[in-house]
Amino acid sequence: VSRRSILSEVSSVFDPLGLISPFLLKGKLLLRELCRGGFDWDEPVPSDVTEAWKEWKTSMLALRDIRVPRCYVDGGLRDDLTVELHHFSDASSVAYGQCSYLRTVDNEGVVTCSLVISKARVAPSKPMTVPRLELTAAVLSTRISRFLQDELKVVNMKEFFWTDSAVVLGYISNEARRFHVFVANRVQV
Repeated sequence: VSRRSILSEVSSVFDPLGLISPFLLKGKLLLRELCRGGFDWDEPVPSDVTEAWKEWKTSMLALRDIRVPRCYVDGGLRDDLTVELHHFSDASSVAYGQCSYLRTVDNEGVVTCSLVISKARVAPSKPMTVPRLELTAAVLSTRISRFLQDELKVVNMKEFFWTDSAVVLGYISNEARRFHVFVANRVQV
């Protein structure tokens, strides 16, 4: 197994809605480990990475069993539904991401939740603090929100943004203080 073959496998998976992004993230993290290790493209990788890679490829077989319904709600998005979009964002020292769910409630109180889109990204090679990555994930949620508003075209849709980062919540609610350039550029979005 070489770095070139791992890159080829990871990048060949087509997942525009990010429905299997947690799975793909593992492959991307293996690739990042190889890039940091300074391995040449066609040089064989260490045995521990080879084993992790083989395990990842084997787990890919489980993707055959995933079924995604074409409609978010039986009968489609109707006027008699209360429609909400819930955006969740989170980060760690190695990656960050977001996912958006469509929640509907009909006249009889029946609740339906569907994953609409998710994005998972490997943290930059340059070390970055977790609060900055949390803020980056929150910005990603706002960008996905704009995209979904344009695509879904639902009137009177409520949106909710969720994060477990007190630092991000503090940045967003702070109106009195000036921020460093990194934070200022992301809070104004």
